[in-house]
Amino acid sequence: MPEALIVVVPTETLSLSPEWREAAEQAARNLGQGKPLAELSPEHWQLVLTSVTDRMRLRGASMARGWQLALARQVGRQDPEDPAEARVLALYAKREEIAAHVARDLGLGDLAGLSDKERATVDQQTAETIEGCDPTAPESADCSDADRTMRRLLSEHRALSELRADEDNVRLAEEGEVFAPEDDA
Repeated sequence: MPEALIVVVPTETLSLSPEWREAAEQAARNLGQGKPLAELSPEHWQLVLTSVTDRMRLRGASMARGWQLALARQVGRQDPEDPAEARVLALYAKREEIAAHVARDLGLGDLAGLSDKERATVDQQTAETIEGCDPTAPESADCSDADRTMRRLLSEHRALSELRADEDNVRLAEEGEVFAPEDDA
């Protein structure tokens, strides 16, 4: 088996090799995104970053602090400086996409035209759909009857949620607040 290629990322300048951009472009294509990387929505950009992380780790690359921001700059993205803010915005945007799909399924039309009562109904159904279709939920529902679009939206929402949870765990570990999973019970 050939030895894995190790890509060295200069941390002083945060200049990434073209291989990083190529990995991002390939990830975007695999996600079905036909837009340039600079024009991807925040939630799709987060999914691309997750894929790039996996791809580059498989290639033996070291993940230098700030590589995500460096890659965003190299592809012309104007993302918020605060990565936590970007993750929250991406998760909120994905939840709104799910809510819009729920509203259409309920025959209520566009989210913008809903009354307060209708919006509350949609929000409740959205929360139940997200929680119920989570395969890790204690009482996971059978969501096989959901259409293809809803399954994709729920999958993307889960990926963003997991990304956020993983990054929160990294932050806690850096702050010295590491707990074993059994301690959560």
